[in-house]
Amino acid sequence: IRKESGDSEVFLLGILKGATCLTADLLRAVGGPVSFGFVDVVRDLSDNETATAIELDFLSYTDISGRNVYVLKDIVTTGIIESYLLAHLRQERPSSLKLVALLDRPEARTTEVRTDHHLFKVGEGTFVGYGLEFEGRLGNLSHIARVG
Repeated sequence: IRKESGDSEVFLLGILKGATCLTADLLRAVGGPVSFGFVDVVRDLSDNETATAIELDFLSYTDISGRNVYVLKDIVTTGIIESYLLAHLRQERPSSLKLVALLDRPEARTTEVRTDHHLFKVGEGTFVGYGLEFEGRLGNLSHIARVG
């Protein structure tokens, strides 16, 4: 991330709540000027297969115009939420806009979106640990595990 951004400030935008650990670790690991914020994407969950984003809630809004923005997501699956958020953020004219995933499931995409960086490619399953929760539990594990 620092190599891509040069000496410019990096803005890390974590999608709540799964990307909190990733955001905290990157905040400490990326040298030079770094700032961060969080956004919550409220979804219509009436149908998990086609869940759509219906509202963005910036918990710490920052002007991203002209900045190098890295959107951090716990797991990118269908791409619906990420596509919606990236389209919204592009309207604010950042210098660069990148999607970073802790876990990437490209075979599950229903919307055209790609990750610029990911830590792991995964298949089907439910994952826990490192901020990823299952039924509100197991997010505190220091490692990532597949359950079920």
